[in-house]
Amino acid sequence: MLSIGKTARLVGVTVKAIKHYEEMGLIKPAFINQETGYRFYSQMEQQQLVRIKTLRRFGVSLSAILAEGDGQMESLLVKRRQQIELEMEGLSQTMEAIESYLNKGESYMETRIVEMEEMTVKGYGLIGPVAQIPAEWEKLNVEIANKGVVVEESFGVCLKMEGEEIHYIAGIQSNLAEGFPNTQEVVIPSGKFIVATVEGGIPGIPATYDAIIKMKDIQLRECYDFERYVYPAGATEDVIEIWMPIV
Repeated sequence: MLSIGKTARLVGVTVKAIKHYEEMGLIKPAFINQETGYRFYSQMEQQQLVRIKTLRRFGVSLSAILAEGDGQMESLLVKRRQQIELEMEGLSQTMEAIESYLNKGESYMETRIVEMEEMTVKGYGLIGPVAQIPAEWEKLNVEIANKGVVVEESFGVCLKMEGEEIHYIAGIQSNLAEGFPNTQEVVIPSGKFIVATVEGGIPGIPATYDAIIKMKDIQLRECYDFERYVYPAGATEDVIEIWMPIV
């Protein structure tokens, strides 16, 4: 067995990191000298530290390692790969959105004012990074297909946005989502909305939001804003609209 200092040098981590892993419950010393308090680690703990170090290098969180155990390396890495794929997709959409924004300039944007009645949307929600939104739409689309529901429109409702974290629901009108498991529901109050048609598909959504906010002749009010996806019969692409609440 080796001391904590020698173990740290052998594995290539810091003593501070090992102590932090111990505090979290990720690892325990093989032996602690009761008189001196010195920690010692066997080959088993050293191998455990190597696994944790490898998982951390690939961006697996300590909380995920704690939940599943470092022995589940393959499972943890598969999940991390899926997470990276979502992140890459999100970054790709962000790049497209930036291009759309730069190319949009002061071009004409089709808008209209609508007095909307109260509407209830039910679907799949998240509290997390914007990059995870496509996964919630995937859940919704799977359930729509499984239940054989005929859907002519769907909604992406932004309940709250703080920094990089969004509270978002991808859903359809509540009466169409009966029997969908593990859903969330939000009531959008009645009121006046400015509605803008998005150009350039999903990548054009951020630029459209920004263009609405910059409009000088409107005043936004406290309420949920949302994306509306319309599926016209015979059309090859969805029509995407941004609905922003106004006074």
